[in-house]
Amino acid sequence: MSQRFLKTRLLGVLALVVAYTVQAQQRPVFPLGDGPWEYTTFEQGTRIRVSVVSKGLFHPWSMAFVADDAALITEKEGRIRLLRDGQLLAEPVADLAGLGVEQLFDIVLHPRYQDNQWVYFSYMKQAPRPDGSEGYWAATAVARGRFDGQRLVDIEEVFVADSWSTSRGGDAARILFAADGTLLLTSSHRLNPDAPQDLGSHIGKILRLNDDGSTPADNPFVGRDDVRPEIFSYGHRTMMGLARHPQTGAIWEAENGPQGGDEVNVLQVGKNYGWPLATHGREYDGARASEQFEREDLEPPELFWVPSITLSSLTFYTGERFPAWKDNLFVGSMTEGRLPGTGHIQRIAFNEKGEQRRERLLTDLHQRIRYVGQGPDGLLYLLTDEDDGALLRIEPAEGALPLAAPPVAAANVEQGPPVFPQSDCDSCHLRERRSVGPSFLDIAREYRATDENVALLAERVIEGSVGHWGETPMAPHPQLSREQAEAMVRTIFAGP
Repeated sequence: MSQRFLKTRLLGVLALVVAYTVQAQQRPVFPLGDGPWEYTTFEQGTRIRVSVVSKGLFHPWSMAFVADDAALITEKEGRIRLLRDGQLLAEPVADLAGLGVEQLFDIVLHPRYQDNQWVYFSYMKQAPRPDGSEGYWAATAVARGRFDGQRLVDIEEVFVADSWSTSRGGDAARILFAADGTLLLTSSHRLNPDAPQDLGSHIGKILRLNDDGSTPADNPFVGRDDVRPEIFSYGHRTMMGLARHPQTGAIWEAENGPQGGDEVNVLQVGKNYGWPLATHGREYDGARASEQFEREDLEPPELFWVPSITLSSLTFYTGERFPAWKDNLFVGSMTEGRLPGTGHIQRIAFNEKGEQRRERLLTDLHQRIRYVGQGPDGLLYLLTDEDDGALLRIEPAEGALPLAAPPVAAANVEQGPPVFPQSDCDSCHLRERRSVGPSFLDIAREYRATDENVALLAERVIEGSVGHWGETPMAPHPQLSREQAEAMVRTIFAGP
């Protein structure tokens, strides 16, 4: 590695440490009101209500629902709190002193939690330096305990990564149980410019483990003496989120770049995701982190952000309370463009070809959103990363407004009266030219007027569609009967 590259990296690390220290000392406080707050969002005019479930959390990091009315919440300084019936219990539910917890991160339930009550959590494990010198020395670790309804008991350390470092920072760790029951653990870059590309280290890697911490026999690098067998993928930076796609089952991963280059990746076994060889980010002194955005031998991101939004977590919405948001990706943001008070969440909609649009939500609250996840009630829950952190809930607003037409709907005036005046169809489809979706004339041209196609399109009208021509996903219309939907399709086939 060139001396210029090493110098740039070292300057970047120093700048990060200074910036982090200054930010921690001087970060403005944006008090959160009592709420609730209501918003009309883009998708079909979906109207939401955001309310405060609880305050009094000190820099919460993650949460896991252990019952419909109870959740465990981690605080970064090392406490696991219990929220029950909307009330936050004062005392932690576990004594983690014996684990050497320096920072506490994620918390998840075992796939068979109802049978075994195992709860898993990730953290930075601090220990004395092996050479006997004084100073910081810590690595990524995972432990588990059984939740008996009141306390976390039978706590045991499951795995300690080979990620020991004297560096503070670049140390987030998320957990996700894959569909096959194995555990995925992120082990971030620890401000080390070389380790993410070094297969002899766990730093900058996603690790795949059995639930007891052992190594699955079918891991991609098992049997190679020069590679740590736990590695699932590599070339990662600060990893902040893991989620399973509800349709494909693929694992999506979120990680932060430096200034810009935050990204979401779709993970493939054994692949290299490029840090620090290719990135859209810049170092904290303004220099490019890499001269290349992408390389053929490296996996490109599915999504990326410039400027950075400081990704904090991600989840796919799979509930029934927000039909227009089905399978949308939600990501948390702590700051945008390194400006205080710019935290928010983003909703990202896709069709089968890829991303369609992004919507920024809750920007006016000015909160650092550390976590976004779905509860067992089909609602979305957020944690704010503040001294007086809060748990927020997003639910449908009462008395939701009628479906809002997009700005292009005014063009309907030029094309005569609405085709379906009793529905919202004309807010997205014009008679003869494309709008949010294809024109009615294009639909008639694309499909032959057969009974089979009438039935096919009627089903899409009722159930919604992810998009078939690269268009915006179409919302479901469950209020329509089969006969009504088929009559509408035949009207389209009859032409303008």
